[in-house]
Amino acid sequence: MKQQTVSILSNELCLSGVLHLPLNSVEQKVPLIVILHGFLGSKVGEHRMFVKAARFFTKRGFSVFRFDFSGCGESDGDYSNVAVTKQLKEVQTVLNYLSSIKEVDAENIILIGHSLGGAVASITAAQDRRIRKLILWSPVGKPYEDITKIMGAETVELARVNGKVDYNGFYVSHLFLEDLKNHHPLEAICSYKDEAFIIHAKEDEDVPTEHTYSYFDALRQRGCKKEVDKHFVEQADHTFSSYALEEELFNKSFEWLDKFSNNSEKIAL
Repeated sequence: MKQQTVSILSNELCLSGVLHLPLNSVEQKVPLIVILHGFLGSKVGEHRMFVKAARFFTKRGFSVFRFDFSGCGESDGDYSNVAVTKQLKEVQTVLNYLSSIKEVDAENIILIGHSLGGAVASITAAQDRRIRKLILWSPVGKPYEDITKIMGAETVELARVNGKVDYNGFYVSHLFLEDLKNHHPLEAICSYKDEAFIIHAKEDEDVPTEHTYSYFDALRQRGCKKEVDKHFVEQADHTFSSYALEEELFNKSFEWLDKFSNNSEKIAL
């Protein structure tokens, strides 16, 4: 397994990322997984979940890229300037860069989005035909309603009055919240044409589990014969915060992806 840090320029800001490559990528192009973190998140993830996920999938033959949106983690910018509209453009910049890497199969790109990253992943998949598989982990379905519920009405009102609010050590702007109203992933997902898998934490304290049913129903009603599946991880909180819960999350995601492998040796333990 190889791991290398990557810096990608997007709208004059450097996005910090890490590319994980399996050893067999020297001999052949391999499928690429891109992980999108959520609200106030980073490419590391809570309890290093995205680091562990990247290494899990790389050991099984995938290349994996995890990165910080601007204003997050080690990327340039401040969270006070974050907006989902901007994040969608940053994902496009990232995908354009990754598609040029010789070890990556640009015709086999998989998006994994967690929480608000799930909403960004859904909208991206609906617009970008390079996305061949979509996996959503406890995805936000109604961005404005979900995020403002997490923050609380008093905090949201402070952001409106002052232009921004200090929330858990991040400046969240009123413009960020208003921009959320422009994005409707449950509607956008109907334009996605390939396979999808939704996994939700059964005891999710932040994002309603009902969103998984909404995504599932929207995908099933597209009129195309692409596989759609869902799974609930029992006793899991929003970030699947135990080794056992992570193991189920990763294994279920891999088992689903492995069903589409044409070469049992290409994606093997």
